[in-house]
Amino acid sequence: MKSRITRRDLLRATSLLALPAAWPQPLRAAAGQTPGPAAARQGQFNYAYVGTYTPNGGGIYLFQIDPVTAALTQLQVIDDIRNPTWLVVNPAQTRLYAVSEIDNFQGAHDGAVVSYAIDGESLQLKRLGAVSSRGTTPAHASVHPSGKFVFVANYGGGNVAVFPVGADGALGEATDVRPSVGPRHHVRAAVDPPGQFAVSDHDGPHIHMVACDPSGQFVIANDAGLDLTLVWRFDSATGRLLPAAVPVIPAPPGSAPRHFAFHPNGRVFYNLYEHDAKVAVYDYDAARGGLKLKQVVSSLPPKFSGSNLSSEIVMTADGRFLYAANRLHNAVAIFAVNDDGQLRSISETWVHADSPRSLCIDPSGSFLYSCNQRGDSITSFHLNAATGALTFTGRFEAVGSPAMMTILKRS
Repeated sequence: MKSRITRRDLLRATSLLALPAAWPQPLRAAAGQTPGPAAARQGQFNYAYVGTYTPNGGGIYLFQIDPVTAALTQLQVIDDIRNPTWLVVNPAQTRLYAVSEIDNFQGAHDGAVVSYAIDGESLQLKRLGAVSSRGTTPAHASVHPSGKFVFVANYGGGNVAVFPVGADGALGEATDVRPSVGPRHHVRAAVDPPGQFAVSDHDGPHIHMVACDPSGQFVIANDAGLDLTLVWRFDSATGRLLPAAVPVIPAPPGSAPRHFAFHPNGRVFYNLYEHDAKVAVYDYDAARGGLKLKQVVSSLPPKFSGSNLSSEIVMTADGRFLYAANRLHNAVAIFAVNDDGQLRSISETWVHADSPRSLCIDPSGSFLYSCNQRGDSITSFHLNAATGALTFTGRFEAVGSPAMMTILKRS
């Protein structure tokens, strides 16, 4: 007889059957378990949410993280959302917002953004509601430092949308939607790695990331389709995006600016180009939202030849080291950061799996995690705070099509 148990049923059952010893202390107490003194210490474990591509992935996962071994223990799977490929938690860590990377929300040609409440004890998620993302296939979301607005990058729609956060933490209808416009470029970068066969989408605007600067006064977005970085002043009273002094910073044709990061000092901006695998370093003028280019470095090793698409860029909290993920090459480039913010290549580390889509550093700075979309796994690495080196922990956490991971900063 053919089994009627689906893969999603199995994931849900696995979530519920996680060993009590692995549950957060409030869950163990509710189940009648008595934790030992060490287990009762608040903060012994970290917790993370992981977004995935469904149906290969189960939805949004809640994991407990062992801060000594980096091991992940699954606690919950939320399967009420399709393709939750980017997640963001508000500053108070009471709400989680997930993009649903689809193009048919409620029968319209739109994606969606889903709001969840985070339980203060168990950290499990409860759905609050969903709104149209105001464009197709949203790829990224971020929260204003005030926690009062959420910004969404619609990759297929080629625009940025701003959503107000209601009293209950759910999102209201968009207060502003700004499209990207400009000439189309060739599908290949002007200066590609030799032997590059992979292509990025250059058939129109494709916003891949949107986030505020550290002050919250300016909003920055990368258009990988038109090779542009866009800058707006943000009116926090109305939720509107207004033109900055220099509203558009062009990237090299075909380079596909994808993700970016700020130095902790707020004065240096790092932009990762997906197609030509380069990191552009800019001085950042926080008073005007201005960007002045001062360095471009490759995220690939010398004499590299073949196809590659860069994906993610992250920096340590002390600003000493920067990491860039390379898909197809399946490695993480490691850079030391000079006093002026410029980069010096140190080495690279194999992620031990296929297609590292995103990277995440835990709040203590002890571990770096790689979400390997096509490898159906999350791999972890000890991060040497003195040298920036990454050492594989030997751990493979099986997750279907993981897209990104965000770790709560527990006190």
